[in-house]
Amino acid sequence: MWNIVAKISTQRKQSGVIITTHSMEEAEALCTKMGIMVKGEFKCFGPATHIKDKYGTGYELEFKVRTLSEAEVAAEVENARQKRLPFPLTIHNLKQFLASEGKGDLAEELSPDGIGAEFADLEQRGVPIVPDEFFRWAFMESRGNAMIDFLESKFSECDVVEHYNNSWKMRTSRDQYSIGYLFGMMEDLTAQYDIFEYSVSQTTLEQIFNTFAQMGEGTEGVGVNRKHSLRRRSSKRRPANPAAEHEKVLKARE
Repeated sequence: MWNIVAKISTQRKQSGVIITTHSMEEAEALCTKMGIMVKGEFKCFGPATHIKDKYGTGYELEFKVRTLSEAEVAAEVENARQKRLPFPLTIHNLKQFLASEGKGDLAEELSPDGIGAEFADLEQRGVPIVPDEFFRWAFMESRGNAMIDFLESKFSECDVVEHYNNSWKMRTSRDQYSIGYLFGMMEDLTAQYDIFEYSVSQTTLEQIFNTFAQMGEGTEGVGVNRKHSLRRRSSKRRPANPAAEHEKVLKARE
């Protein structure tokens, strides 16, 4: 059906098509201009890019942290042995080891309700914790947490929307930053935080639609809350100011 509508409206250019829909994906795919109505009143009208620029509230950032190679994992295990981490691994010893490495917040995640619950579950079932798997997990989480620290210091609002394995999806406020600036920022940070893949996008039309709909119902628009996160933090530790350090790099380049 989408192909038929597209042929009539954009390819043949012999007629126009007016579509009413609640699907912003459908509207963006088929319409050159669109309007959002709430209770019979137009709230906005124009191309999708115009609506996003004018009414968008922030950005979505997705990034993936690279995984350690076999040689790097072997080096991590050997380093832990030299630092007298007892083997076979136990949750108690791993917590002590992480705390001694300055990763107390990560140590607290090795609990049944933490992001390291899989290791706590293994111990509870009497299954040995494989060193390679643990050190890969610790590396990815520590680099991901460091990246989140940076974003939280950079934006007034920052929320973890999704996190699984080595992938994170973040939602941030717009503040004074353009999407071009964010692409440059992410490119600068890839080596520092071991990021091998990332994407940046504006607030979706679906989010803008929902915000207008809530305003029509007399409720406040949807906002992200930096205090709510899928990542549970046990420590209030924050870096000195990673965003400020990044600003210095950008100014130096200019």
